[in-house]
Amino acid sequence: MQKILMGNDAIAWGLINSGVEFASGYPGTPSSEILASFQKIRDSLGLQAYAEWATNEKVGFEVAYAASMSGRRACATMKQVGLNVASDALMSAAYIGNKGGFLLVCADDPGFYSSQTEQDSRSFAKFARIPVLDPSTPQEAYTMVKKGLELSEFFETPVMLRSTMRVSHSREICEIDEPSFEREKKEAGFERDIKRWAAVPREGRLRQGIEMLERIESLKAYNWKEFIEPLASKLTKKPTLILASGVAYVYAKEAVEEQNLEADVLKIHLPYPLPSRRLEELFEGYERVIVFEESYPCMEEQLNAPNLHGKLTHEVSEIDELGKKHLLDTLAKLGITQGSNPYVGTRYEKELPKRPPNLCPGCPHRDMFYAITKVFKKKKSLFPSDIGCYTLGLNQGAIDTVLCMGGSISVASGLSLANPDKAIVATIGDSTFVHGGIPPLINAVYQKHRFVLVVLDNSVVAMTGRQSTPEGSPDVDILKIIQGCGAEAIEYRYTPKLKESVNFFKQVKARYEESDKPIVVVVRQFCVLDKERAKLHLPKEFATVDKDKCVACDHCLTEYKCPSMSYGEDGKVEVDPFLCAGCGACLDGLCPTDAFTLISKGAKA
Repeated sequence: MQKILMGNDAIAWGLINSGVEFASGYPGTPSSEILASFQKIRDSLGLQAYAEWATNEKVGFEVAYAASMSGRRACATMKQVGLNVASDALMSAAYIGNKGGFLLVCADDPGFYSSQTEQDSRSFAKFARIPVLDPSTPQEAYTMVKKGLELSEFFETPVMLRSTMRVSHSREICEIDEPSFEREKKEAGFERDIKRWAAVPREGRLRQGIEMLERIESLKAYNWKEFIEPLASKLTKKPTLILASGVAYVYAKEAVEEQNLEADVLKIHLPYPLPSRRLEELFEGYERVIVFEESYPCMEEQLNAPNLHGKLTHEVSEIDELGKKHLLDTLAKLGITQGSNPYVGTRYEKELPKRPPNLCPGCPHRDMFYAITKVFKKKKSLFPSDIGCYTLGLNQGAIDTVLCMGGSISVASGLSLANPDKAIVATIGDSTFVHGGIPPLINAVYQKHRFVLVVLDNSVVAMTGRQSTPEGSPDVDILKIIQGCGAEAIEYRYTPKLKESVNFFKQVKARYEESDKPIVVVVRQFCVLDKERAKLHLPKEFATVDKDKCVACDHCLTEYKCPSMSYGEDGKVEVDPFLCAGCGACLDGLCPTDAFTLISKGAKA
């Protein structure tokens, strides 16, 4: 049957139709929709498959991998920086292998669109010595899920499906199988085999390492016979051969057809492991071979030929998303195309002004950052923060460092030691705290590092689509976890009354000045996009500006940064009624001249 599917939805359908029984992961753009879609499809079809949002990627990987150890088909989902967290488990799993098919779906983000680093997960697959599939389209993503699980079961090894932002978030008419519930299910259950599942260094792991190397050679032969040879037999031996995988293949194919170039394009489905010797023999019939891939030279590093061109020869873009513009630049540089790149220098008559990312109107994070910087002066304080939508506190000058998930606490420890004359106030979300914040907090308590940690607890993973978190469960309480770590914990329930928040942090500052260890503040709040919870907390107090009182001092626009506020044509601040969420925070002492006034309560005017 045919469906218009986003790439991540196509992957979810592939998992369902391939009989995956266990799925686990941690949300992160561009991967988040995979598990969410899997859950929706499962529920709509009445299946028994298990799916969970784990506390972090390592946990998600291990839960799913244990199911595959028991003979069940399983999948773990994450984005590329999440793979860093799961890498410890991945490296060992690559040695041990699995019984049921185990697919690691990792969505990369070339171009840093929603990530702190640009990483190529194919290089992690090469590092772990597991095969990796690289789809170019949603249709291929669907097909490769099934192929990956078959590969995994046949070779008894984890297989990575590496998607990218352009594959995960593009849409295509996909041909997918009709859901079938008569699929033959293998007998599953964990079979005790201590020499395999609990192999210890040196002898046990050495044996598995030798088996891994043998498996890689078998996978190279499989790659040539199954994927490469059928396509190579159709090449016409033009002067140029383009080797491409993933989205780069689509751009290369388009460029060759649009420019009518004398070039063959060979698609690589499985970029690791490559049958290098067979490919290098193929290259001998060409004047030049160009490798196009995102983001690292994963394929190029496996090849060696005098006519090879790519990132390692500095002729292909080495950073950022590999768009058609970059590809055409390379072809022009090598003299394959004549004339200027049609994508360079294009300008539009009316360029839209750039709008920096901002916290949502009515977001409680904004009030907390305002109160923190009001009490802990910027010249006398340092503000490490973390990964989440609250990172947009950068716009308020309330964040000085962003490293990685959970890193705000470790960085706060280091800053407190290196800058004893500064107050250190760190911020972190509830999901991020559970994900990676507990070990560094225990370390800070044990080492008596002195700082304030503010946990912004809205009980959802707000940035990636409001997925559930452990804190959203009645069985898990961050306050008790913090107390169990040995830290002093203070609870504050958010109110849109700015003066109350400022006064609260004055009390926190006084306590901090007396303390010799971390003080943790848990702010109980909500996500303004969670409509059911938000309507219980927003007072629906809508504001306007008294133009006679506004002196354009810029305080509200630089220190508070609500998106509904801007300068009007008269040079005075105004509130956009379509953006205002009715939090009423600006009515409570934000303006030095009290220019914000209540226009209506309960509904927009």
